[in-house]
Amino acid sequence: MKKQFRSSWDFLLIGMTFLISAALIALAFIGGIFSVIMAIVFISFGVFFGVYGYSLQPQELRIIRLGWSKDIPYNDIVDIEYSPDAMMGSLRKFGIGGFFSYYGMFKNRVLGDYKAYATHRKKTVVITIKSGKKIVVTPSDPERFVEELKGVS
Repeated sequence: MKKQFRSSWDFLLIGMTFLISAALIALAFIGGIFSVIMAIVFISFGVFFGVYGYSLQPQELRIIRLGWSKDIPYNDIVDIEYSPDAMMGSLRKFGIGGFFSYYGMFKNRVLGDYKAYATHRKKTVVITIKSGKKIVVTPSDPERFVEELKGVS
């Protein structure tokens, strides 16, 4: 039983990724070798830490990254809720806030501290694990994702 869910990008993520990438490429063209190396490093970093989808595996939820994944065992999940705009008003404590993903540690009044593996600020699903920590994911079809995840966890 494997079910895949894409992670669609919101307009802000598309725009910021495009602008940052364009600026880095422009700097590489007008700068020296150091600028080229820095552009390659920054773009590679963004691509590597991007979120590319979610997969319901037999024993865990898999958050798909480029060449690696983050797995959350079903038996660690205590609550799943589709909560549009759950990231609204968030402050990034540590992570990436709009370059190939919204990834890292964030905080807001509604959720408190949480970890995001997100690409769309309006399609937010909040997962609470046994430790009380919250994880935000953003599948392209959040209602179906919650229904499927509740069925296996």
